[in-house]
Amino acid sequence: MIVLPDRCTITELKGRFLHGVKRKADDKDFLDFFAGDGIRINPLLFALEGNLRRNPTPYEIQQQLEEVSAALRIALPKAELVPGDSGGLRGVVGIVQDTATSMQRKQTFLMRMAPLLQAPTSESKKAQLWDETLAVAQECGVDTKSLVVLAVLSSISVPLGKSPAKRLLKPSLAYSAECAYNALADLRSLEMLMCLFALFPDQQIMLCTGDKNLALLWAGIRASKFSWSGKGAIFTISPVEAFLPDVSPERSATFFDSAPQRDVEQVTP
Repeated sequence: MIVLPDRCTITELKGRFLHGVKRKADDKDFLDFFAGDGIRINPLLFALEGNLRRNPTPYEIQQQLEEVSAALRIALPKAELVPGDSGGLRGVVGIVQDTATSMQRKQTFLMRMAPLLQAPTSESKKAQLWDETLAVAQECGVDTKSLVVLAVLSSISVPLGKSPAKRLLKPSLAYSAECAYNALADLRSLEMLMCLFALFPDQQIMLCTGDKNLALLWAGIRASKFSWSGKGAIFTISPVEAFLPDVSPERSATFFDSAPQRDVEQVTP
């Protein structure tokens, strides 16, 4: 199995293990499996997110990879880091460069929508805000079927602001580019996971996160049928009812390819 831990998981691992041994024997949870033999860790997400709340530069990516590799070798010397050569650096730099324009557009989209999502959406305004979300996405050059748009639609639809998507986006009146980047980095980790599922269907790949809202969002969208086409992954999402509750078939049809089944085929770089 290849494990992609995010930044919070890497922090947990650094604090949990030293030379492959738990610092505190009574700490017993899911992370214990990292101490076993044969674990393979890809630090892609750690380097891809960076630590400056913006897209990292190639130099910063190299620093991040060197930092996380050194830390993991101290914490978990039995673990195999993959890829273990300069190809890993080139791969992360390529992803950042290829998604830079898309990330900037999505940041603009979130900064426009976040102030409108701060308060729970009243029943009378849900339809209007749903349509406005799709319109703003188009104005910003964001694919209306992207995960960030779906996250906003869930934020609108779930009553009392209890959507995990809304808690992940963390909307506010003073929503900055840095706030948007943090949320988009989480969503990009799911997009990267789906790309890997599409590219390597025979590999066992797992994303490991301590972010409950990210995990709930992933479970809620029910992504499946991963394949690769051209330069991107193709997949189907069929959200559970609680992710987009009480959305009329007419409203669903503005986003989903098949409103009754609420399925949508998406492409991600």
